[in-house]
Amino acid sequence: MTVAEEITEITEKLVEFKTVKDNEQEFERAFQYIEDYLSGTGLDINRYEFDGTRSMVISTDEDPDIMFHGHVDVVPADEELFEPRIEDGKIYGRGTSDMKAGLAALMKLVKDKSSEGLSIGLMIVTDEETGGFQGAKKLSDKFSPDFFISAEPNNTEGYMEIITEQKGVIKADISAEGKNAHAARPWNGENAAEKLWERFEQVRDNFSTRKEDWGTTVNMGTFTAEGATNVVPDEAEAGLDIRWTEEYPPEEIRKDFEAVEGLNLTVNSEEPMLKTETGNSFVQLLKDASEEVIDEGVSFVRKEPASDARHFSRKGVPGVVFGPEGYEVHEDGEYAVISSFGDYYRALEKFLEKV
Repeated sequence: MTVAEEITEITEKLVEFKTVKDNEQEFERAFQYIEDYLSGTGLDINRYEFDGTRSMVISTDEDPDIMFHGHVDVVPADEELFEPRIEDGKIYGRGTSDMKAGLAALMKLVKDKSSEGLSIGLMIVTDEETGGFQGAKKLSDKFSPDFFISAEPNNTEGYMEIITEQKGVIKADISAEGKNAHAARPWNGENAAEKLWERFEQVRDNFSTRKEDWGTTVNMGTFTAEGATNVVPDEAEAGLDIRWTEEYPPEEIRKDFEAVEGLNLTVNSEEPMLKTETGNSFVQLLKDASEEVIDEGVSFVRKEPASDARHFSRKGVPGVVFGPEGYEVHEDGEYAVISSFGDYYRALEKFLEKV
């Protein structure tokens, strides 16, 4: 069996587990499968649980120098998407790309390298899709590797790439207050919904709206107002998802919102960017190893979505996002490209030879 065939086989099995939020039975089945696959390797396998959220770290020693990362949780999907299928060199199904193919490759890698005297670990979490706060974030307090690699998918056609930057995340609520009145006599009240929208527009132009810009963006994902439609609302609230960069950082965002009279800002969480220098020695070794495998140049890139790598970045641990080729993440047509599995594995193998 080739490397790609074995990774494909592991991926198929992982996809069959319906590891969506709160499905603890399926998370247990997935973890048991992983433990069984790695049995007899001599690797340390330790489970953790924080606030009811489970995770696992498989390692050659207590605090490994190189920490690989994968997550088994996936976003909800119809039942048939948990039945993987292979067609035209692609494996389809929920989680094939995000990120069970990457995890499968890492499982094979640590198994194959378990007896070579390397200081490596594989962190497997179950809450990446919901922010990683009880998984990677908690584990970043327990482990201090020299370098961190998350196997989130590579989404660029035809070549590998190494993601060294991802945007930070702010989750916030904004609200405004008004005065109730009968809807037939709106002049007797003050519409909090209209007031909230008008004040939001005063800061909205500070955010980027163009794909070409590496700018801070804002998405108003929810909007609620108190009362029935025949009542002028006296309270309104909206939920914001802000993806920030150094061009418009959190302290400036707060200042601008707080400067708008009648607009209240509540920040629920503020997460850092992933920002690793491309000149970092580990990053350069990974680039060299990847270029040797595919015999062409490998690019450093930055991408908008966040990942668990940010939790280690917060601790000053350099890291990258680097995975096999996969597309249509969170969509019904999600798939991973089987031909990339062997190259991905060999790139990591060569990287470990160089460190």
